[in-house]
Amino acid sequence: MAGGRVVLLRELLGRRHALNAAESMLPPAPGSPAGPSTERRPAQVTSRFVVLLLLALIQFNDVGHDGWQGAGLLAGIVSAVSVLGWALWVLGWGIPWRLSPYLAMIGLLTVGTGGALLTGILTDNVGVSPVFPAMASVVISVRWSALRAAVVVGWFELVLLLSAASQGWHQFTTTGLGYACMLVGMYGLGVGRRSYILRAESAEQLLVETERANHEEAHAAALAERSRIAREIHDVLAHSLAALTVQLEAADALLEAGGDAGVAKAHDYVAKSRRIAREGLIETRRAIAALREDAPPLPELLHALADAYEGDTGAHAEVKISGLPRPLAADAGLTVYRAAQESLTNVRKHAPGALVWIRLVYGDGELELSVSNGAPTSPPTALAESGGGYGLSGLKERAELIGGTLEAGPASTGSTSTDAGPGEGAGAEAGWRVTLRLHG
Repeated sequence: MAGGRVVLLRELLGRRHALNAAESMLPPAPGSPAGPSTERRPAQVTSRFVVLLLLALIQFNDVGHDGWQGAGLLAGIVSAVSVLGWALWVLGWGIPWRLSPYLAMIGLLTVGTGGALLTGILTDNVGVSPVFPAMASVVISVRWSALRAAVVVGWFELVLLLSAASQGWHQFTTTGLGYACMLVGMYGLGVGRRSYILRAESAEQLLVETERANHEEAHAAALAERSRIAREIHDVLAHSLAALTVQLEAADALLEAGGDAGVAKAHDYVAKSRRIAREGLIETRRAIAALREDAPPLPELLHALADAYEGDTGAHAEVKISGLPRPLAADAGLTVYRAAQESLTNVRKHAPGALVWIRLVYGDGELELSVSNGAPTSPPTALAESGGGYGLSGLKERAELIGGTLEAGPASTGSTSTDAGPGEGAGAEAGWRVTLRLHG
């Protein structure tokens, strides 16, 4: 949806660029910030002065046709003032100066007023006089607010009608009213164009905000994925390399002690180390598969964990699946698997040889995993000292990230208190229980 919105905004911006030439001619209202449309373009300033020169030549040729005395002299003076106002407007637009907006405003007011006066008093040949108030009306209506522009255009209308009325009723009803209606049309055209430009500017701003939001969303997703990969790497290292280190340290101690029996037992530890390393590779592949969301079904993974536990310890591990198995999201399935794996690792550390019961219940809108163990049947080993003691705490945080809960506590009283530390109490007479609940 975000991509479709960006395409729509880009289409609007394409139409916005078609208005750049007209918008770039507009001086901002006093006190308003100069936007991208007020960029200084010397070539455009030159072209507008050329247009002004052509208009001036036509205007002075028309008003001076009957001589430069009386009404002709007055028309010539007003025409010169209008041309000067046009020049002030172009300079106000083109000069990078803090007073440029005021200079442009004075120029537009002069152009519009002078042109309206000329249009009203000239009876035989108005020439290009109507161009001046028409141009000023459009520019002001586009750049300024509708109310402010209406006041200024109303002033042009008043000057035009009064000057036309001073020349007689016929001049008022023909030239005066006709060109007054033209100024109203110019005002409406400018207001419509202003509305379109504002919509285009809003679309441009929305496009920038949308692209920024998409960038931030992608950045957040990348951080979340990095955290997820980091958790998987931690789990592989914690369950493979830590156990491998313990086995190798035990083999090294036996070799240092010497003796045929010690060497034979050290060989057994090395063989276990080889198997642990091989299982670590399998765990790595499994983590990658889970990250790609193509991991094996969860019941199959739990049975594999139980078989590995029985092969390592010789103790029985029972797996029971209740409810109708259903596919889970990659994060949810991996969290359940890691909870079972960490629980069995803690049993190996703190209750060696204990019986284990793994229960997975597919409920209505809920999934519950329970891993319980009985009392240990073998003395503690060096494995009990390995690890940092943060396995269950990490699993609890992982469960909370996907809206679940993880509880651990003694199985004797049915308590599921989470106050106990990871693995603490696992050697209690009646054993230990870890329960994970996920919703969805």
